[in-house]
Amino acid sequence: MIELHILKKSTGDTLGEFAIGDASELIIGRDESCDVRINARSVSREHCSIEQVDGEMTLRDLESTGGTFCGDDRIDHVRIEDGLEITIGPALLKFYDAGI
Repeated sequence: MIELHILKKSTGDTLGEFAIGDASELIIGRDESCDVRINARSVSREHCSIEQVDGEMTLRDLESTGGTFCGDDRIDHVRIEDGLEITIGPALLKFYDAGI
């Protein structure tokens, strides 16, 4: 199982931890309806999604205004694997394989 840890980029403080189960899609954004909520103006209402297809997880930008970044590269989508770090607005998303 993959765990998502959300940290405040500027301080490293933990904002939340989530176990990503078998849901086919999770939405990350600032809107109250999102599965994972990051309350920051630089995060779009529906910023990105985590999708599972045939056992493979992908993080996909949902045409956000501020962008989704892996390192310094703005991305449209990326395969989720242990150690992946993604930045959206002031948040750092870190993915861990909880089975390791």
